[in-house]
Amino acid sequence: MIKAHPSGQWFENLTAYLEDGFARAEDMAGFVIDGPAGQVVSAALGTIYQAPPGPSYSGRTGYVHLVLTEPGYRCQGYGRAVTVRLLAWFREQGCGLVSLTASADGEHLYRSLGFEENVRSMRLFGP
Repeated sequence: MIKAHPSGQWFENLTAYLEDGFARAEDMAGFVIDGPAGQVVSAALGTIYQAPPGPSYSGRTGYVHLVLTEPGYRCQGYGRAVTVRLLAWFREQGCGLVSLTASADGEHLYRSLGFEENVRSMRLFGP
């Protein structure tokens, strides 16, 4: 998605999803840092879903969908700042677990914030 051209049906679907999520303002949040010209230089997006609860876990789960920082603004703390704010929002919303899929570029940041690898995770596309 990061390298994809922002046009076509996928982008229309994404726009509708984001508009709906932000309009509800209960299970989706995004945080941005603006650059000197007002452009977005870093952003984080997350959603909350309800999983089955367990003995010591409410089931309220956060998912970090993306953390992006423009190349010229990397290694200046912007990605960390938007991620820390998103994690605080998850805590404020009562999430007992936060998950993400880390890129190689972001893995160090996430580990430094306390994320641990889950080697049992699997995915299936297009069942």
